[in-house]
Amino acid sequence: MIAVAIMAIISAIALPTYQNYIQSTYFNQAVLDAKACTLAVERFYTNNFTYVGSGSACNAASPVDGEQQYVIAVVSAAATTYAVTATPVSGSCSGDCVRIALDGTQTVY
Repeated sequence: MIAVAIMAIISAIALPTYQNYIQSTYFNQAVLDAKACTLAVERFYTNNFTYVGSGSACNAASPVDGEQQYVIAVVSAAATTYAVTATPVSGSCSGDCVRIALDGTQTVY
């Protein structure tokens, strides 16, 4: 009976910690995928001298392999500026979204 109680306590602590770890991993992967998207957008600008239409240069899913957790999108694309965002497929942003601007500033919101 004591062993069952100990296992219940350990699993009550371990499961939420594991879930937070997985969510953090997905978020960090989305940040990396958004940065890779900014590189693709810059390559697009090098070839076309505008950021308009550069959204097609990015992979819209994060992670690239497996179940999609985040949507990567080019927003505010104009001739001389852009921003890339990573937002969760489900749920709200509350600290789980990132926006990377042309100047490299990264905002978590």
